[in-house]
Parts: sequence; C-alpha cells; structure tokens
Amino acid sequence: MDKMRKAIFLNFPTHGCINSLLATVSELVDRGEKVIYYCTEEFRNKIEQTGAEFRPYNGLINKFKIENGDLSKALKLNVEMTVDKLDHNLKTIRKESPDYIVHDSLCTWGKHMAEILRIPAVNLMHSFPLTESSISFSKETALLLTKVGLYKIKNKFMKNSPKRFLKKKYNINLSLGDTLINKEGLNIVYTSKHMEPGIHKTEKDYCFVGPSLFFKKEQTDFPFDKLDGRKVIYISLGTLHNNNSSFYSTCIEAFTDSEFNVVISVGNQIHPNEFSDLPNNFIIRQSVPQQKLLEKVELFITHAGMNSVNEAICSGVPMLLLPHQYEQKMIAQRVRQMGIGNIMKIKKIVPTRLFENVENLISDPKYKKQAIKYQSIFRKEEKISHVKAADKVLHYINKQAQ
Repeated sequence: MDKMRKAIFLNFPTHGCINSLLATVSELVDRGEKVIYYCTEEFRNKIEQTGAEFRPYNGLINKFKIENGDLSKALKLNVEMTVDKLDHNLKTIRKESPDYIVHDSLCTWGKHMAEILRIPAVNLMHSFPLTESSISFSKETALLLTKVGLYKIKNKFMKNSPKRFLKKKYNINLSLGDTLINKEGLNIVYTSKHMEPGIHKTEKDYCFVGPSLFFKKEQTDFPFDKLDGRKVIYISLGTLHNNNSSFYSTCIEAFTDSEFNVVISVGNQIHPNEFSDLPNNFIIRQSVPQQKLLEKVELFITHAGMNSVNEAICSGVPMLLLPHQYEQKMIAQRVRQMGIGNIMKIKKIVPTRLFENVENLISDPKYKKQAIKYQSIFRKEEKISHVKAADKVLHYINKQAQ
C-alpha cells in the first residue's frame, strides 16, 4: 500500500484556476492524503467543501485583476505576487514539512517554493499549455513579446526590481515560461483529449485527463420557472472580463422583443440595477448556478474559458465564443473545429450581427448535433477525471520518493 503523504496546494486566486482542481483535491482527501490548501479568503468555502484544510495566504497582494485582457500586465503582476507570496508564506509552509506541492499553471510561487524546499511538485492546468509550439506569430503575440522584452530590460536596470530580488534572495532565475505555465515533471490538463490541439500531440509532458466539474453547493434561488415557454440564451464573460456594461447593453438591444429568454451573469463589479427598463424576457444577475442553468439553454455566449467550455459541452450546448486572451482564442478555435460553435470578436459586436449569429447557431441543427456527440464523450470522461488525476499525482510522487 502506498504511503500517505502531506500535500500543500497553492493556487493563483481566480475561480478559473481553482474550479477544475477541486474534485481532485476531494479525491486525494478521500484516499487519506492530508491536504493543506493555501489561497485567498474568498475561496475558503469552495476549498473547505473538498475536505482540505484551508489556509489564507499572508501577504500584501491578494487580488488579481487583469486590465482589458492585457496579458503583459498579468505577467507583471504574477512576478510581483511571486515575490509577495514567497516572502510572506515560505517560512510558514516550511514548518508544515510537506512531502510535495501541487500548484496550478499560473502559480509561479508554487513551482519555486517546491524548488526551494527540495520537494517534488505537480502542475494542474485549467487550460491549454502555452508552449513554444502553440504560440503562433501574430500582431498580438508580437506586441506581447515586445512588452515582455521591455519589462525584462527595465528589470535589468532597476536596482530593486522583483526579478533581481528573486535572484538575490532565493536564487531564482525567473523565466517567461514560469509566469505562463510553470511546467513540472507531471502536468495534468483538465479537459478531454478531443480538445487537444494537434500542436500538443508531439509534447509528451502533458496528460489530458478529461473535464473536471465540482460544486457540491450551488445557489438555489434562481427563478428557473421564468425561463419556461421560450428558448433560452445564457451570456457570461467569466470572472476576469465581466466588467463590460457596454457589451451587456448591446445584448439587451439585440434580444429585446425577441423569441428568446436571455440570462446574463454580470459578476460582482456591476449591479443589475444599472440596466433600467429591462425587457421581461431578460434576467440579469451577478451570479447564476451555471452548471444547472446550462442544462436548460439553447446557446451559451461565452468568453471561451476552459471551465465554461467544458461545462457547456458536458451539457450538450452550442456556443458563440468571444475570446479575450490567447489561450481562450486557442480554445475557441478548437470548439469551432469540433463544429460546436462560432467565434466573434467582442470589440466588433453590434446588435444586428450578434442577433444574426445567434439565430444561425440555434436554427442550424448541425451545431446541436455536434454538441450532443461530444457531450456523451465529455460526460463519460468527467466521471473519472478526478480519479485519473489523483492516480497520476500519487504515482508520480511515490516514484519521486524512491
């Protein structure tokens, strides 16, 4: 029988980075592993539902906010958070005497904390790996690399730059790969191999275990009875890109007096009361029970985050995809290739074009047919993805201990 060990989970503090990991945490706890999970207070309830022991991060930077989808600013913030989390949490975690660390793909301090403590680490990925072979040259990537290059040059000449500090205090040579993916000896990706782009088939370090959905407690006060009698469209831009009142206003204009009931989840930065004289066929809330709602909708308009896409496919729902970031564009392109949806550029959306695209996706049966085809595959994989992930984690950690 394998020896049970103590694991420290470290997470980048966003819902997208955390949600797909929770079922695996629960599985490891059920197998007798002692799991201590560090994150920010807003995720305490979710994490404690798994049976893990929650610990709040110490430090000064506990909020992550991406501005206008600017990945270069997100990478800069990641570097600053890495300094903050190492400085304020390393000593405490060292005292825990963990056997291994598990971190998500954006949690750079997790990778380097394991290196400093000289213990093995596993990378759990909520989205596609961003590797050299997966990044194609475009105006967007050229701009990103230019910004990253300028940031690196600035760091070189700044006396107290975060990167210089990490090298001096912790002997860490921080790379772009560390802030984008944090690759380890074992890297588990939470989606189906059917979602895997061909570019990753030659890279053997990534294990696609299937989608992972875990919510034991979802809100139950949603007025589902108000959706009866019409086809339902659900709109959500996730948790990082949802502060977009003008987009929601465009959606209201597009579907007012239409044949559809429309549900919009706007997040915590916008209050539904901002939208006055709301038509009767609209429900706008800050949050909704997404998995349960998706079982009742005809179309999902989404930012193309991996968790949302996995949930939609598991519910057999076609999608209109509005990607904001590079990996979301990869996901959206793959969904379109699978025949489950179409893509629009959110900055170019006007009410008439939005309505036309939605009507086409709902009226053309091929999209629903493809969604149902992949639904059976994804649901089957989702039932055991957390078991496969836990198997691989424990096998890898036991092997490293030999």
